[in-house]
Amino acid sequence: MSVDAFPWFFLSSNKLYAWVLVFPPMGQGKELTRGLLYQALDEQGISYGVDSRLIDRLSRDEDRYFHLFLIAKGKPAFDGRNGNIVDYFPRSVERVLQVDEFDQVDYAALDLIHNVQEGQEICRLIRPTEGEPGRTVLDQEIPAKSGKTVPLPKGKNTEISEDGDALVALVSGHVEFSNRSFQVKPVFEVPGNVDFSTGNISFLGDVNIKGDVLSGFSVQAAGNIWVGGVIEAGSTVEAGGDLTVVKGILGDGTTTVQAHRCIFSKYIENSTIYVQENLQTDCIVNSNIYCDGEVLVRSGRGNIMGGRVWAAKMVSATIVGSKSECKTVIALGGSPCIDFERDLIRREMKELAAELEKLDAQLDSPIKASLLSKVHSKLSAAELRMKQLDDALPNVKQDPREKNEGRLECSIAYAGTELNFGDEVFRMRQESRQCIAKMVCGEIVVM
Repeated sequence: MSVDAFPWFFLSSNKLYAWVLVFPPMGQGKELTRGLLYQALDEQGISYGVDSRLIDRLSRDEDRYFHLFLIAKGKPAFDGRNGNIVDYFPRSVERVLQVDEFDQVDYAALDLIHNVQEGQEICRLIRPTEGEPGRTVLDQEIPAKSGKTVPLPKGKNTEISEDGDALVALVSGHVEFSNRSFQVKPVFEVPGNVDFSTGNISFLGDVNIKGDVLSGFSVQAAGNIWVGGVIEAGSTVEAGGDLTVVKGILGDGTTTVQAHRCIFSKYIENSTIYVQENLQTDCIVNSNIYCDGEVLVRSGRGNIMGGRVWAAKMVSATIVGSKSECKTVIALGGSPCIDFERDLIRREMKELAAELEKLDAQLDSPIKASLLSKVHSKLSAAELRMKQLDDALPNVKQDPREKNEGRLECSIAYAGTELNFGDEVFRMRQESRQCIAKMVCGEIVVM
């Protein structure tokens, strides 16, 4: 009896792999040949991923019988990757405490506000990929799933970019993630006080504070600031627009409040105020005011008592000074805000110089080197700002006697009130009613 060599095939369950086991011929049967192998493969329908080099080897290899060989290998299918969102802002707000070089924690710096500029990307879409189908050794297609797309979390004051791949801010403000979407709030709302629950606030839009700004905290906003309560002693507030304080500013001599437009406050006490346009309040007590516009103290008590009020254009009040003749200085004309900035920079440079002196006395260490570098950088920046102000000063500052600018109007000016027009000083020796003071031909005239 003669039997030719006989290939026997085994397929994996997913039909991606095919193995062959060849039985030897019997009697006068034919040995295994390439043609016999290809014929057997064709009969079994195995046509994809066949190893032709293995077939050539098996046709002449003496050790080809009773061994299992991987003769064909299919192509597995690959599913596409799902789309994904890469966030540039956090979806959940965490209170992160900052630790300095000395392992000290600033509990006021909670970093709760995430500012975004108009047109800035908030998050970006990673698009899904298409699936890549596979094939079995029987040349059958294995389908593949394409990745699922993910929608951009578009919320209020955001828009999707033209290419559809990014979410961008329509306005500058504060980024929040809520209700499964990012939104930009141009107004940052504080439902209570600015305290340890909020930390210091620095915001690119408007800030509305329903409570107080407590002592030791700072609020900075590129837009307007509205405070429903008081600004307490030892706090710092700076508005890029208008500042409104419903109940007033109660300082202790260290409180600094700045506005790049106007300030409206119920009262101002023991504070330093910087305002580039106009200031309106019911009462000013023992405060230093720098105003490039008009200071209006006509409502309520309408009293300016103690301290120094410097306005470039006009001071209008009901009462200036007091019956006790406490010293109250009214300065008019000039460039109050630039002088205020120069004073601040001088104070900063003095403090930095003192800090450098203390550091120089310490032993050398990595911490000392780091602190010295930071202080030198701050000092260089302060010197540059001072130079810029010095360069700008000749263009804006003229002697008020030459410009005849500045005017004081009040119903009562008590003795002890001092008027300054540049280097000219006038001290009131007695009470004056319906008083108007101004510079006429280089001299202070009180009417």
